[in-house]
Amino acid sequence: MKRSNVIHLFAGLVVVSAMLVLAFHALAAGIEASSDGLRAAETAQQSDTPQAQEDILAATNCRYGVGYVPGLPHSLNWIPTLDAGWYVNFGASGGGPGVRSAAFAPIIRVRQEQVNGVRTDNFIATPPMVFSYRNEQGALVNGLGRLVSSNPGGFWIIGNEVDVNNYVQDNTMPQVYARAYHDIYQYIKRIDPTAKVAIAGLSMMTPGRLQYLSIVWDTYRSVYGETMPVDVWNMHLYILEERNPADPNQYGDGKIALGTDPALAKLTSGGVADSCPALGAADIPANDPRPDVHCRAEHDSVRIFREQVYAMRNWMKERGQQNKPLIISEFGLLYPYVLDDNGQYFLKDEHGQPFAPARVTKYLQDTIAFLETAKDPNLGYPADGNRLVQQWLWYSIVTGPETSGGSSNLISWDTFQNMPGGDPAALTMMGQAYQQAANASENWTNLVGGVAQNVVTLAQGNNQSKALLTATFRNSGTLSVVAPIKVTFYRDQALTQEIGSAVYDPNARGAVAGCTWDGRNSKQVSVLWSNLSVGTHNYWAKIDTLNAVTETQETDNVTTRGTVTVKPYGTFIPLANRQ
Repeated sequence: MKRSNVIHLFAGLVVVSAMLVLAFHALAAGIEASSDGLRAAETAQQSDTPQAQEDILAATNCRYGVGYVPGLPHSLNWIPTLDAGWYVNFGASGGGPGVRSAAFAPIIRVRQEQVNGVRTDNFIATPPMVFSYRNEQGALVNGLGRLVSSNPGGFWIIGNEVDVNNYVQDNTMPQVYARAYHDIYQYIKRIDPTAKVAIAGLSMMTPGRLQYLSIVWDTYRSVYGETMPVDVWNMHLYILEERNPADPNQYGDGKIALGTDPALAKLTSGGVADSCPALGAADIPANDPRPDVHCRAEHDSVRIFREQVYAMRNWMKERGQQNKPLIISEFGLLYPYVLDDNGQYFLKDEHGQPFAPARVTKYLQDTIAFLETAKDPNLGYPADGNRLVQQWLWYSIVTGPETSGGSSNLISWDTFQNMPGGDPAALTMMGQAYQQAANASENWTNLVGGVAQNVVTLAQGNNQSKALLTATFRNSGTLSVVAPIKVTFYRDQALTQEIGSAVYDPNARGAVAGCTWDGRNSKQVSVLWSNLSVGTHNYWAKIDTLNAVTETQETDNVTTRGTVTVKPYGTFIPLANRQ
């Protein structure tokens, strides 16, 4: 396409797409509060995955994710087409219709408060840490508390590129982020102890960004006297210059990480090709004349991509965090592929090469090949076969071609809005490669019984009571389950005395996504147990009673023991006089 006016897109971090501003307008969106009591518990189970207007329920690969711009809701319908098993919209609520085939990963935005341009020690969380509040229009919307309580066992990311100083990203000094993380983490866990929490993804893992992370880690221990509790480690992975070599205050496309030593920053090339690997040279360290420089020509360096992953895993291991999952919640190529008025690509690398679809596609294929196969028993996550990275997310499914990330669109900007939702004809060269990779991935399914909840209730006038039994389960595989799952509750561990059954219906509640090695994104089903006498009653639940789901293992489908304690309606407490 041809531009009428070429604008300067990269005065700050190139990661920033103008389209992402829309995400801030979607943050206040929520779900209306449900009623209390048994009906509330049943309703919460039904509301975790709203349905997209044209979404087709499809088994998807949980390792593969996509970034979605809230202002383009029609694009959601291509998520199952791409076989993507999870997605983000850069906010904490759905911001519109959800997708039954994929898991939504909410991001709680964090921003350091500034008064008249001066930073304070305070931070702002969006949504705020309340159950509900009035937005600027006066409407009552859900706060973080309501979102957490309506999504038991959910997965939450605290912050988005907090290391970046600009108006779109979260722009928070590391010392303040440590306090923000503490307060938000504790708030989530008080409401839902089963929730899983991830740290913010920094824009990349250069030495400066690792210093930012170290400051957060050390500040947390210093202030709170304990190790920072992180359930899931998270990173973004872009390859961007950070500062001008002659002036630390003159930023490159990626900017210097807030609160870090400018001497650690990767330098700009100044457009000089001599600072960069030669055109067509093998992507190996020996061919890089300036490792301290991140050239635009290295924006698609698979070598540097690998180095950043290993750098993050080494950082984790040094702090005793190897046995934690690591996700990449954003990666791709960001420099646009757009013609100016003279028919020239207005943004090229130091060798005069634009970021054409074939170039982006090769980068996508090569990086995913690494992510699919990279294992290391000394660094990787043992619960996932020592893989270095458990999940990854490509940015973006679609955004404007003139914005950051437009060259990486998985579906065509020019056609998708006028096509039936999910039509594979809308896939770009990159989208076809992404879909092929997700399909070729080693996929399996394994349902795992979780916790059967304990219940305390009061007997009624007939000295009997009833209780809502709730069992959790998850899918430890990578391929989501889209078939109905029958769950049967029993009063004995031998599973011979049936209480009742419930069916988890993915058509109504969303596919049972995989990648739950850390216990996140568990599902729940409930049945009502009646005519219970005073005393303690045990129960168990078996997942997939009909064996309708093909699994790699069938011996882990039973939950833990749950108990129901029925107390007498009135309890006599004798009064003793103190002498």
